[in-house]
Amino acid sequence: MKKLLVSFLAVFLMAGFSYAADDVDLQELKKQIQDLQQQVDMMSNFVNKSTRHTAQDKLNLSVELRTRLDSIQYKNLRRLNDFSSDMMQLWMSDSLINSSGSANSFDANNDMWNDAFTSTYMANFGSLMQKPEIVGMLVNMGAPNPQNNPQGYQQFAMTAFANMLADRSVTPQELGGITTAFNNIDPEKADSNNDVMFTNKLRLRLSSKINNNVSFNGRLTMYKAFGEATNIRFYNGNFNSMHLDGNSAAVPTDDSVHVERAYFVYKNRLGPVDWHFSFGRRPSTYGPPMGMHENAVQGGSPLAHIIQWNFDGGSLGFNYEKYYDTWDLASMLKFCYGQGFEGQWGTANPFNAQADVNDVNLFGIIAKLAVNGKYELWYNWAHAYGVTDGFTGLVAMPFTVHGTDYTLDGKYDEYTLEPNYSGYVSRFEPMSKIGDLDMHTVLFQAENFGFKWFVSGAMSKSNPDGRSSNAMFQFMGQDKMVDDTPGYSFWAGIMTPELPFTNGKLGVEYNHGSKYWTSMTAGEDALVGSKIATRGDVYEVYYHQPIVGNNFFATLGYMHYDYEYTNSGSPIGQPKKIEDATAFDTMVPVVDKVDQWYLQATYRY
Repeated sequence: MKKLLVSFLAVFLMAGFSYAADDVDLQELKKQIQDLQQQVDMMSNFVNKSTRHTAQDKLNLSVELRTRLDSIQYKNLRRLNDFSSDMMQLWMSDSLINSSGSANSFDANNDMWNDAFTSTYMANFGSLMQKPEIVGMLVNMGAPNPQNNPQGYQQFAMTAFANMLADRSVTPQELGGITTAFNNIDPEKADSNNDVMFTNKLRLRLSSKINNNVSFNGRLTMYKAFGEATNIRFYNGNFNSMHLDGNSAAVPTDDSVHVERAYFVYKNRLGPVDWHFSFGRRPSTYGPPMGMHENAVQGGSPLAHIIQWNFDGGSLGFNYEKYYDTWDLASMLKFCYGQGFEGQWGTANPFNAQADVNDVNLFGIIAKLAVNGKYELWYNWAHAYGVTDGFTGLVAMPFTVHGTDYTLDGKYDEYTLEPNYSGYVSRFEPMSKIGDLDMHTVLFQAENFGFKWFVSGAMSKSNPDGRSSNAMFQFMGQDKMVDDTPGYSFWAGIMTPELPFTNGKLGVEYNHGSKYWTSMTAGEDALVGSKIATRGDVYEVYYHQPIVGNNFFATLGYMHYDYEYTNSGSPIGQPKKIEDATAFDTMVPVVDKVDQWYLQATYRY
């Protein structure tokens, strides 16, 4: 527009100059040009402001960019030792047992076993065969007493296990023998470090308002690890190694942008009560009391102690506020609905008469009572109907298991293992309903003398119903929902007011989860895994240093995870003491203790 006006005026002046050059001196012409230029600038500014104002009347944008450095040290990680790892690798590649009846390239002496394996691990194998549970199993199979006939026992054991491992297809009886053997092998304890990992997290916040009754909010998120170019990861036993709807914006991947939130709100007033309803992709992460940790105001609706999981759904809420002489009482009651899995779209279930999978629906109630804006008491109940044995997602499995159910009783009669050395991506989807899940939490948070603090307690209880039809879960003996024994969790934190000289704020948090504690917090921004889901203890300290107020600040933090039980965060499979984990439990590595340092800079405006 500005260029157009300037061009028009230039042509106009040139024309005027050609007809009146003799009557107008040069100084007068310069003054006229300056005056006209000022008018053009004023018109241009007016047009720009008007255009910008019109756009902002419809949509407001704000941005948050966080660059973060993490350093993670895993201590006493449980994993297969060399003996069991090499046995698995050779078995998977059909080079552990020679069942051809004649010598071949890896079995020159024709004793059925891989020559390199027996020469390297014969002592380990002999020791394993002397374990009381193995002796009992083999004697029941017809082996001679090892005390009376050690050579005969050894030969029987070698032949028996050679038959079990002759190929990658095993019967339940053979699987029982293999499981018994691996349960008598101690896993290896090892440390593993990722000393430097950089990530960028970009959030574009959108808001729009038609009038005082109807509005829209959204958040688009890119969460990228430096140098990462895919959103598919190898499965490591943790939810954050799977690309799911619930954590798509919470795990570092490539430069893909995900819709983390998008919902409209209609609100109105009925007598003294404000009410509203909302539908869309819910603000279901970073709820209270995550504000201290994020150095932000309340960012979500469900309480973060039980739910941090992106899902689609709706809510109906009521607010009531009453002013008294010296205090202000505010209350809120909200009914929430969400869907964790769509069972009839994108799967084969609608066409399978035997499919026992349907939608996973979530229902919850959130209530809050606040006094003077300083003291808040929250309660949140959530119920998940028809929890399935997983969610739709993509992952690269280290190996896959296929099952064959000859007897049609729902339990596989033969398992076949397939290695995935090439890293092929698998679509993972639920196959069975395994039960319901209830979660409750009560939160009290307050501010006194500038200190913000909170205490929160939570309980979970499952209602197991059915078993997984997934051959992998049956093979691993993890095909049923976690036991219905209630699980408990405690979470507390405190943050200082602005400190002298630096104006920074120091925060400390601690949380503990019991053996059967189960939460839906896979959408938590946590590289190690959801700290809230931990069956064990987590300690965290962080320091927020403002650089340009809260619009640009740095955070330095440290976390220590001390897991006590396996399967943290998973509603399927039975937890087991970390110290009691065997080689069979550690086919996928089990994390014990983790130290994590992080330093981040956040631009938020």
